[in-house]
Amino acid sequence: MVHLFHGDNFPASRHGFNEFIAQHPNFEILRSDKDTDPQNIMMFIGGQSLYSTQKLLAISNFFSLPKATQDKLAKVINANPDTPFAVWQDKKLTLVQIKIFPQAKSQIFNLSNQLYACLDAIKPHHTADFVKLYHQLDLDGIYDLFLYLIKGQFRRQLTGYSPFSASILQQSYLQLIELDYQNKTGQLPLPKHIALERIITNIIK
Repeated sequence: MVHLFHGDNFPASRHGFNEFIAQHPNFEILRSDKDTDPQNIMMFIGGQSLYSTQKLLAISNFFSLPKATQDKLAKVINANPDTPFAVWQDKKLTLVQIKIFPQAKSQIFNLSNQLYACLDAIKPHHTADFVKLYHQLDLDGIYDLFLYLIKGQFRRQLTGYSPFSASILQQSYLQLIELDYQNKTGQLPLPKHIALERIITNIIK
């Protein structure tokens, strides 16, 4: 049976994916991603297990593979309903994509509306709205995701329309990159939540 893990909240979906794999400690497991040779997957599914144990195939970003490869692998996977397959995608899947595996169990991990509202408040002269929403968020489990989304938002605005001036936007984007680096290397002189809030409130004031 195929188990799909997907949604906008990709850290949570990834955690669910890994938890599912951890529930099969005695299985022969093949982890694959979009860079893995599809032929290896075919051989794993159809070949004899070295230790005569059950198999589990765990594929990351299956839907980032070329369409022809998806169709080829889906045909083999659907022909082996007794073998567990875990598929993780770093975004929300469409109904058309989900239907590639008719019998799949789909688990969707969505972001909260509050987080979207907080992201939407990152625009000029919305300091009060942003700060209120930001302080209401529980960032302990989603800080990295939130920072990733903000960087993506700024990066898109650097090459398209932005309500901010190009110079301020570029400076803030570079500050976010530096914040991420200092946090991951233990060089950040203040709590990361406060540092991120300062960068955002400075650009939207």
